[in-house]
Amino acid sequence: MDFFQFSADYRDGRVYAGGKVYAAGVFAAHLLNQYYLNDTAARISVYSDNINFNIVRQLENGYLNISEFVSTGSNVLEAMKALPQLHPFDTLDYSAITVCVTNLFSKENGERICRYFSEKARVSLLGQEEVAVGTAYRYARRTDKSAEFLIENATAVLTFFNNISDDLTTAHKKLTAFVKRLDEAERFDEKHLLPIALEVFRPIPFPVTTEYISLKKNKASSGETVARHLTFDRYIAFVLTDFFEGLHYGHYPRRCGVCGKYFLTQSARRQQYCSGIAPKQIRGQNVSCRKYAAYEKRKEKAANDPVSAVYTNRCSAIRTEVRRGTIPAEIGEAAKALALEHKHLALMDDDYARRGYKKDMSREKLYWDAGLR
Repeated sequence: MDFFQFSADYRDGRVYAGGKVYAAGVFAAHLLNQYYLNDTAARISVYSDNINFNIVRQLENGYLNISEFVSTGSNVLEAMKALPQLHPFDTLDYSAITVCVTNLFSKENGERICRYFSEKARVSLLGQEEVAVGTAYRYARRTDKSAEFLIENATAVLTFFNNISDDLTTAHKKLTAFVKRLDEAERFDEKHLLPIALEVFRPIPFPVTTEYISLKKNKASSGETVARHLTFDRYIAFVLTDFFEGLHYGHYPRRCGVCGKYFLTQSARRQQYCSGIAPKQIRGQNVSCRKYAAYEKRKEKAANDPVSAVYTNRCSAIRTEVRRGTIPAEIGEAAKALALEHKHLALMDDDYARRGYKKDMSREKLYWDAGLR
């Protein structure tokens, strides 16, 4: 049963999952926020503990307690109720899964599996003379092959729930440890963050199936590019893949210094506050955590923040050109004032910092815009 498998497509720092597009790394940040919220992890763990994993051992050893098999199916349905609070499980078709799990862990299927074990046992007890004349082969052909499918599906479902609690705990522990060590990095890019990540996570083997597919860059694109289609059997495989895919593009989770929630930073900036709503208001108005921090005069960036570096270098060049007489002093003053506006906008708007800031701060555009002003 592949209901509890989920897949995602990765390309250019983006992940395509559940019909939507996200920045790679967003699911790791989601786990950090959701782990304690509404007791998500605790509820999943408690419900999973109620599942009788002894059923897997029974199936492996060739026998089955039918009443335990049926009650285990009911506990699986209870455990499923907590999963939709966690991405990407909210994209699964729970109505279809409920029907399949109910039908799978039924008394009738338990009896079919027991008959299958009995038939297999009878074949294994045949003497060599009967094996030689083909009796064993004829008996084996008459065994209920569909029972093998039932055993495989039941084992897959129970194995998934046996792993999910440990996956949540391990992933949350590692991601939290990584976030706490962020400030050890000289810069927040792949080169400086990867050594910390590898030390924190160390080798954690997990199953992932990879397939290369074609994918449109966007809805309006006529052409397609290569993307990786990944299928995961375990949650930890998904969330750690998402984390490292994001890290490759400079995406990393960080904890907001105002609201305490985790957010995904998508640049090398030392951003300390998120763009969500702050827990406190300013003059009766809701504001973002970043604006609230600015109001409180909290320091947002470190000195080597790339946004500040572009601004500092540009202003230094402007002063040099004014001193040399390359540009008029009034144009220089206007250009510095405009550069400061661009810097403030970049600090408040991540998208502008990534896409438009450097272009607006270029020598030609800055002087042109300053001359128009």
